Amino acid sequence: MKARVSWREQREKRAFLALEDGTVFRGYSVGAPRDTLGEVVFNTGMTGYQEILSDPSYAGQIVTMTYTEMGNTGVNSQDMESRRSWANGFITHEVREQSNWRAESSLADWLVATGTPAMAGVDTRELTILI
Repeated sequence: MKARVSWREQREKRAFLALEDGTVFRGYSVGAPRDTLGEVVFNTGMTGYQEILSDPSYAGQIVTMTYTEMGNTGVNSQDMESRRSWANGFITHEVREQSNWRAESSLADWLVATGTPAMAGVDTRELTILI
């Protein structure tokens, strides 16, 4: 069984998003611990993050979710659009623990397993206005 990471430990994993105009957003890492590049885009859906990340149309893009909480339903193989994550990155305000009987893993664990860098703690509405 995997031990839970405390919120303090999680927030010590600093992450940064630097935009072309010099604007920098600070947050904390919730995905794969690596740097990435891509076109920052946004999605206004309250759900569907798994389908979005596994959709090939998002290849090369860093997906920003404008709804504040992601991860509530976890991740499961039935909701995949393809066998992998295509997005170059994922940005959200907060990643929650899953609370769904269909969940096979948490969003954060899936992001790490698929090598998808992700950050939380970002005011995604402010970011969306800029992009």
